[in-house]
Amino acid sequence: MPNLLRTYASGFTSFSGNARNFLLLTFLMSFAQSVFTLVFNLYILELGYDRDFLGVIGSIPGLTVAALAIPLAVFCAALSARKALLASLGLGFAAMAGLAFFTGRGPLMFFSALLGASAALLAITAMPLMARSSSERERQHLFSFQFAVAMTAAFAGNLVSGWLTSFWAAGFYGGGEGAQAYRATMLAACALLLAAVPPALRIREKRETAPGGGAAFASLPLGLTLLVLAPQLIIAFGAGMIMPFLNIFFKAGFDLPISSLGFFMALTPLAMAGGGLIGPWLVGRLGRVRAMIAFQSLSIPFLATMGFSGLLLPTVLATFARTMLMNASWPVYSVFMLGYFPPGQHLAASALYTAGWNLASAAAARLSGRLQMDFGFTLPFLITITCYSAATLLLSRKFLKDDSKKPVVATAIKEEAE
Repeated sequence: MPNLLRTYASGFTSFSGNARNFLLLTFLMSFAQSVFTLVFNLYILELGYDRDFLGVIGSIPGLTVAALAIPLAVFCAALSARKALLASLGLGFAAMAGLAFFTGRGPLMFFSALLGASAALLAITAMPLMARSSSERERQHLFSFQFAVAMTAAFAGNLVSGWLTSFWAAGFYGGGEGAQAYRATMLAACALLLAAVPPALRIREKRETAPGGGAAFASLPLGLTLLVLAPQLIIAFGAGMIMPFLNIFFKAGFDLPISSLGFFMALTPLAMAGGGLIGPWLVGRLGRVRAMIAFQSLSIPFLATMGFSGLLLPTVLATFARTMLMNASWPVYSVFMLGYFPPGQHLAASALYTAGWNLASAAAARLSGRLQMDFGFTLPFLITITCYSAATLLLSRKFLKDDSKKPVVATAIKEEAE
């Protein structure tokens, strides 16, 4: 592990200026958003809404991303990454502030949609920007490092969110973890988001003439595109059943105070960061498809333990292990997916992936909110286990034969992208 970290540290110095600025922006945005997200679901319930409406609110950003990803990709084909990122930050700030200040159903749904528009701009910009800002040899390194940076920031943000809420509650609201204390933390997150503006301003590109967004979509091979995206879309549906509601799962199942909830939730992005760092290491020994299959199949028993043990310590440990293993494959998949398309189609492929992932996840979140009212978390966990198993089987049957028969030869993580 020390050698792996040293390799990442030395690799960071070789990244382009745009790549380093995007990594800093990723950290600052993820930190602010995790401060906000930890308390948001709890805030909605404190306002008096039920879990069915929580499912509605949870699904709206993803549905908005799914609806806007492709139109925005066509528009953003002529828009610089710098402008797209600044627009994403502006929309995100407005959405988070609106969700904190307005409590009616209509405004909450509107600002949730605005948050989805912000996420759509970021999602369709991120992967093509990183691909343009890296060589083939360092691409897996950059994608994995960016994922680890985002998750490390989320770890810190969850801790800070729990501490901040406890501070507001103890100092200003008589010790009660009510809506006012949650709102104060959400507003603090809005202020923290503004720190991401300077690195966005420093991203500059000399854009080459490229085919229009519509032409890039038209040239995508439909059958291959659907096949490449299918495993992740199945995983997205499974993840949407559980992951947006982890804070509710821990809070309701184990009656945790907000400071303890913040600590346990912080373990989730910390596990993701660890997975992001070890992913390229396993790719270097097994190949991309075998690495993804290994991570996903090993995560399934931990998912079952997490959902059905009923004991806090086994649940926390299983959550950490499942999260690390399952999310280790995300940056590996991103490079795997882009490898099937030429650079001129990266924006289109990224938009389709973003739209599909968010549509599947949002649909699952909406369904999960309803199922939780009737079955608790039992049925959502069973659906997630089924989805993860099906996605792993699909990878094995359709892509394993195309994986290199030899381990990827690399020094630590600088293996050549396919």
